[in-house]
Amino acid sequence: MLSGINPSSSDEVNRQSSAIAKRREQLRRWDESETNRESSNIKISQRVKFQQAYVFLAACSSSDRDEVEKLLQRGVDINTSNIDGLTALHQACIDNNLLMVEYLLNRSADINCQDNEGWTPLHAAASCGNIDIVKYLLSHGAIVDVCNNEGELPIDIAEGDDIISCLEDDMRRKGIDDEQARNIEHQIMIKHAQDWLNNNQKTNSKSLAETIVHARTGATALHVACAKGYLDVIEYVKSEIHF
Repeated sequence: MLSGINPSSSDEVNRQSSAIAKRREQLRRWDESETNRESSNIKISQRVKFQQAYVFLAACSSSDRDEVEKLLQRGVDINTSNIDGLTALHQACIDNNLLMVEYLLNRSADINCQDNEGWTPLHAAASCGNIDIVKYLLSHGAIVDVCNNEGELPIDIAEGDDIISCLEDDMRRKGIDDEQARNIEHQIMIKHAQDWLNNNQKTNSKSLAETIVHARTGATALHVACAKGYLDVIEYVKSEIHF
């Protein structure tokens, strides 16, 4: 049975409201930025690359197909993102622009790409109440059980009973347990922490928890475990690191 599908409790309602508020704040930053106005000491080649990426996102947002085509032919990455990790596909899902969603996916945009908050295009479409786009994404391979950074599935932040029902049906058809899906990151981290500990005991090498750093954020495994509140993972990592 899928638990937590119809959020009738105050906790579920509060979680949904919080998620939508965070998305609105992220969209406000997108509206006010030029991909966050890069510093003046950027090399010329970097600046040109940045400007083309920004123009591409703006062209997609305004449905300027001719400009989008030109930029793609010049080599702009269709999955390029703004400072918040939002791609053109995310934005089209937010704007309820089904034609642009179809256009981007027909040109191999990543349907399951995640922004800085871990939101996929399906998260975006579901949270904005765009049922036609939700159905289209699901019919073209969108993964329904991806969690964002807050451990929320698209169904957890879905706006509207029709979208909740659509996502619920898709999860049931695929045999997906929503609670198991929410906990998978935790279970993977526990396994990795156990593997790290076993490896270090055998090789006496420097802790992987210290040496592996996320390229974009600079976060280590300990940062992630603390942020997520994974106390058991923290204990594993602490046993590797000499404070």
